[in-house]
Amino acid sequence: PQWIDGDSKKFPKAMYLVGQGMGDNASDAKDRARSDLAKQFEVAVVEQSQQSQNFSSSSVDGVAQQSLEQRISRQLLTRTSRTLEGVEIAEQWQNKESGQYYALAILSRPRAQRQFEQKIHALDDQARQSMQQAELENDNLIKAANVHKAITAQQQRLAVQSSLQVVDSSGRGKPPTISLAELVRSREALLAKVGMYSRSDATGSVTNENLEKIMAAAVAGAGLSHADKTAASYHLVLELALDPGIRERGWYWARGTAQVTLLRPDGKEIGVQRWPIKASATTSERANQGLLAEIDAILKKNQRQ
Repeated sequence: PQWIDGDSKKFPKAMYLVGQGMGDNASDAKDRARSDLAKQFEVAVVEQSQQSQNFSSSSVDGVAQQSLEQRISRQLLTRTSRTLEGVEIAEQWQNKESGQYYALAILSRPRAQRQFEQKIHALDDQARQSMQQAELENDNLIKAANVHKAITAQQQRLAVQSSLQVVDSSGRGKPPTISLAELVRSREALLAKVGMYSRSDATGSVTNENLEKIMAAAVAGAGLSHADKTAASYHLVLELALDPGIRERGWYWARGTAQVTLLRPDGKEIGVQRWPIKASATTSERANQGLLAEIDAILKKNQRQ
């Protein structure tokens, strides 16, 4: 068939995406044809999300001079593997001399374009609804959570847009009307307004002083502001439940659970998260240090979310 060595007049590239596959049996040939077509949708997008500001003020001949320098770039690493709808095995052929099977997979560009545009429309609606909900809220943390939902929808949109550009003959797709960079800046600004008071209620061999240092670092790493107990918008409490230590074959084993509770100043519980923790060392002191390091890593990774 013509498509074995070149383009197919029956399925022109202007109207179809095509993939070709060869195998020792018909099933392998069809799978490889679908895979060949899907390669056109593999996406690796690398962007950098950073924002830096530098403000300077000076005086020249008694005249104040001020300048504000701002740099913004975005970072987003996305790798997507897609389950494509509408892919068909249009033709098959077997070479009688070699016994090899060949298959041609096709995807209608107009059909796929409609599907991707519908997904983009739905994600844009999600983002707009989340932003509208954020505007109705008075609590900055809840506002930030809704903005984060909008960011998630727009990040998903980026992946769909890249697929749409593959099937869109113009290569343009549907450029976003909502700025992802603006959403990220809005979320960070809202989080910075949230005053968080953190404390530890741990008892036993792991001291509260060390834990509260870890908590303070995690709060700052999450983009929140530290506040004292009376001025805070929320309280964050870390509790540890440690099992009795076990000494075996010269090693000391420490295990337990770390729990973080988010509270309103009046004591109303908003949410709880727990993680199992464990560490081992030749002494109980080193094992406890290992527990602190694990708690530190857990909070740095999860506290913002």
